[in-house]
Amino acid sequence: MKPQWKLAVCAAALALACASQPVVKPAPKVIGPPPPPLKLLEMPAAMAYKEARELMARGDFEAARARLEQYLAREPKSAAAWFDAGWLAEKRGDTNAATEDYREALANEPAHLGAALNLVRLLKLEDKLPDAEQVARGALAKRTDDPQLLDALAGVLRPEKKLDEAEATVRRVLARHPGDAGAWKNLAAIEADRGHLRLAESALTNARKLDDKDAGILNSLGVLAMRRDDVTAARGWFEQATKQDPALAAAWANLGAIALTYRDYASAGDAYAKAVALDSNRWDTHLAYAWALEGLKKPKEARAEYDKVLALRLNQEDALYGRALALKTEGDLPGAMEAFKAYAAQPKAGKLKEAQAQIASIDLRLKNPPQAPKAAAARPAGGDVDLSRLPVGTDTGPASTQLPSEAPADTQAPQPAPGSEPAQGAPPAPGSQPGQAPQPAPAPPETPAPPDTKVQR
Repeated sequence: MKPQWKLAVCAAALALACASQPVVKPAPKVIGPPPPPLKLLEMPAAMAYKEARELMARGDFEAARARLEQYLAREPKSAAAWFDAGWLAEKRGDTNAATEDYREALANEPAHLGAALNLVRLLKLEDKLPDAEQVARGALAKRTDDPQLLDALAGVLRPEKKLDEAEATVRRVLARHPGDAGAWKNLAAIEADRGHLRLAESALTNARKLDDKDAGILNSLGVLAMRRDDVTAARGWFEQATKQDPALAAAWANLGAIALTYRDYASAGDAYAKAVALDSNRWDTHLAYAWALEGLKKPKEARAEYDKVLALRLNQEDALYGRALALKTEGDLPGAMEAFKAYAAQPKAGKLKEAQAQIASIDLRLKNPPQAPKAAAARPAGGDVDLSRLPVGTDTGPASTQLPSEAPADTQAPQPAPGSEPAQGAPPAPGSQPGQAPQPAPAPPETPAPPDTKVQR
């Protein structure tokens, strides 16, 4: 048989075999629960931590926090991750969470330097000095003679009035590290607390020689100038500090304190706005900013700052009273009444009599609301005015077409009284001292007197 015939026979046989096979139909669809999803491979924990660090570097703090939480859920013993979580909490303004995170870091690694230093700093801000001292000493037990921890311990002992022990701690640092600028700054603060201003300036001069880029030294020199009542020199130091480091919140706050002392509320508001934007964790800065806003007649914004103070320092008396006063200025009398009562309930309310007077005044106004103004007399039908009822005047002759050559005596500009201060922007009076600080202007009504603002070191 020829090959062509063989191929034809094979093709016919294959077709016959396929035709004889039964047709396979699809199985009927069974209705039931869907199959479980395929389990994907989980991301390694180290990858989540790496992504968190990258997000932190880019400033995406919320996303970084989410990645850190994922990592800590799988690696709860990571001191480095707890430290990063505390740093992120500070960036979000949650100091309570930051404190707990730093404690977790130290619990897992007692020698973690960054967690110890940051925890001591936060505890000092909260005036928890014994706790801060305990943390510093605990870290020193693991890192003996560490200069940064010794500086931190001296910084806690000084506000505890343990000046001799604080100086001894600083001397330990300088004995081994004479070029430690932080130790010289601590020594300056100790001498300033003792009233030795010249010794304090000498120590700051040594610190400035060692680190001329530290704007905090300029700020400290301004603080010493304030101690000498040299406001002009202090303002100059603070301004130099803000120019050298525009992110130094303490210098901006100190400029605000000077302006607030002289009731320059506009300058104080600008300076404190920068200070709270740079460091939102200091309740005293928020409080001073609220006072400046009250002076600018912005009660709503002032109340928001008082709320921030109370969030950081529960039942802070000045903030409670200021918040009540702001509510009254806004016209919220029921809210002001409750706020004044909350202030009066404090065990050491310094303005108890004023608060009681405010409560009585508000209670009287609530019981006797002002009456609505009487409606105007109805017009005649049609809306036209009846001219016949208008009073008839007399003819006084033609109007004068010439202006008087001199203004009447009662319309001339008043002359300053003898011994009074010249108006703002006017030249100084004869015999005044150049560079003399201006006298404070009277406070506006319903505005609390400027606080005894303390400069920030």
